[in-house]
Amino acid sequence: MNDLLPICSGTNDIYRNYSSKALKNIIKFIKNVNYTNITIVNVPYRYDVKDYPYVNSMIKAFNSKLLKLTIRFNHVSTVTIVNNRLLSTKHGLHLNRSGKELLSNQLALYIISLLEADPINPKPLGCYDKNSRVVTENSLSCEINQERPSNGNSNRKRKTPVTR
Repeated sequence: MNDLLPICSGTNDIYRNYSSKALKNIIKFIKNVNYTNITIVNVPYRYDVKDYPYVNSMIKAFNSKLLKLTIRFNHVSTVTIVNNRLLSTKHGLHLNRSGKELLSNQLALYIISLLEADPINPKPLGCYDKNSRVVTENSLSCEINQERPSNGNSNRKRKTPVTR
């Protein structure tokens, strides 16, 4: 679980109406790789074909399906590419230098956020000491049937705190 595998999809499969096959292959791969964090990079828009608004709507639908994978699988996340014509080359198919730099910065920030994420460390519950009226950090020194003193509002016996 300390590894990270980025997956970048292409636009050719979507343009040729193979998006369902590509999505099935991605899902199949994700199911086989359970112990590695997978980051899926969204498909960038195309500006090189004359019917690019239609192609970009298909890409948008494909990207939303990729986003739904992050809900289904815990070890999958997505990095969204900023879709801007200024980040594409003159012919409009590939990312230019600034687009690639922006994408690499987004991936780097995501990887750093994963590395700096603190794992959940459980903290032991303290125990109330009747004699000194102090909450102790060491739960091993607590008696099993010890109760907390009531504040006068309730006569109910309270359960002792349990360390999990």
